[in-house]
Amino acid sequence: MKALHVAEQPVFWLGGSPSKKTTERPVPEAERYEPALRDACESCGYEVDEFVAALGGFGGWLTHLERSGNQYRVFWSGKSKQLVFEIARPHGWDELVSIEKDDEGLPGFVKAVKSLLNEHTESS
Repeated sequence: MKALHVAEQPVFWLGGSPSKKTTERPVPEAERYEPALRDACESCGYEVDEFVAALGGFGGWLTHLERSGNQYRVFWSGKSKQLVFEIARPHGWDELVSIEKDDEGLPGFVKAVKSLLNEHTESS
């Protein structure tokens, strides 16, 4: 896969303030979504580079994708209830589409992700 240098935008994942305590954090529920979301993306012709589940009270997840030499990402913010599909550009990320999406669980996310990827991918 060809490396693409993209100006990153700051992303803040809630998970509590850092401390010297060595307490175990609970595993984010969205972490168990990875296999099904990976399959959904791959069934639409995308290669999944990475999946990240957010810590914190709102939840959320992010997956980086590649297709035809282009870099993409799909993420869901539990706080804003937005599902966003973006493409990497030399200047940063451009939003292709964003929809309001409540957390209806894994089946709802799989359906929504497939819809976004199938309907809103730019021609290569």
